[in-house]
Amino acid sequence: MKSFSDYFMNKEYARVERLGDKLTEIDPLINWEFFRPTIREMYDNHTERGGRPNNDEVVMFKMLVLQS
Repeated sequence: MKSFSDYFMNKEYARVERLGDKLTEIDPLINWEFFRPTIREMYDNHTERGGRPNNDEVVMFKMLVLQS
């Protein structure tokens, strides 16, 4: 059984598909992997203490681009 929130999420995804998702059009135009070595040097949080694993560097960069 699907939850109430799943229903609304599916409804929103259908709306985005009808309107056209500009992010899916932009994604293949940019070589995101090109930025990985530079970001990896700046985003270094590999400690022995444990904790939550890091997010992927490219995903973090994409979020910052979207935010700006």
